[in-house]
Amino acid sequence: MLQILAQFPIGFFIALSGVLIPGPLLAYLVAKSSTHGALTGLFTAAGHILVELVLLFLLMIGLGMILQSQFFQVIIGLVGGILLTILGLLSVVKLIQNPVARETVVSKYHPVVGGILFSTVLNPSVILWWTTIGLATLMEAYLVASLGGVVFWLLGHFTADLSWFSLVSFSVSRGRKFLGTGVYRAILLTCGFALLILGIYFIGKYVPPFFHLM
Repeated sequence: MLQILAQFPIGFFIALSGVLIPGPLLAYLVAKSSTHGALTGLFTAAGHILVELVLLFLLMIGLGMILQSQFFQVIIGLVGGILLTILGLLSVVKLIQNPVARETVVSKYHPVVGGILFSTVLNPSVILWWTTIGLATLMEAYLVASLGGVVFWLLGHFTADLSWFSLVSFSVSRGRKFLGTGVYRAILLTCGFALLILGIYFIGKYVPPFFHLM
């Protein structure tokens, strides 16, 4: 029983190793929380967890080989990089052209939709994380504590997602009450530039292997 219960904190801290890394999902969450409020994190986490459940299902039915293939990861990474670059650029341009804009291209999506988009085509690192770190540690949970270990590992993982996203959105929404318009605009610009930079990074990372595969 202790081995089963131990999988909860393991799943929790393993999940934190992924969500604490700055990325497209965090940039979206900060931008959206500025306009949508403290519940943004809860809804975004719901979308993110939905994606994770789909990935788990695909791995269970034997599609893990496809998700782990270099060709699939390169294509997802390249498409994600291009889309992130476009979104980031459009968001920055909109804020420059309209300084009083309250939303950008990045933050216009509903949090659940944003959680899904920024966990799939707009964030190839999520799929990569699940096909490497996530799958390996989940299999270890099964080997150590059988199905019960898997359940508690997943509960710990999803608790980490919900806790971190909720903390970020609550902090941003509360902080906005004490921030001026200039600081609020700076936050949106920072998120836009973050997505732009991440998009360029993904393109630079996945273009060489793409031509190698061709």
